Amino acid sequence: MKYHLNGFGLYDIASNEWEIYIDWNSENYYKLLSINEISLNPKGPKTWKYSREPYDPKKVIRGGSFLCNDSYCASYRVSARMPFSMDTGTNHTGFRCVKDI
Repeated sequence: MKYHLNGFGLYDIASNEWEIYIDWNSENYYKLLSINEISLNPKGPKTWKYSREPYDPKKVIRGGSFLCNDSYCASYRVSARMPFSMDTGTNHTGFRCVKDI
């Protein structure tokens, strides 16, 4: 199998599990970003907002997992976002270690 680097010089960055992000989940944060500007690594909101569970702080998970199914999953794509309770553990969520250069 031949692998190809992406634009950042990385291989194989899509995975089979939801990835937990440091960003807080906010229902309208990304809708409020300007559509006329490019956002490089938006840092996310300063706090969470999730109307279904207003007292449970939520982080963002992205990407989908091997358990995704059309009947109960947002989607299996890198840009998919869902709220995630920080005290929840499952076998289909994980995180990726990164370092600024």
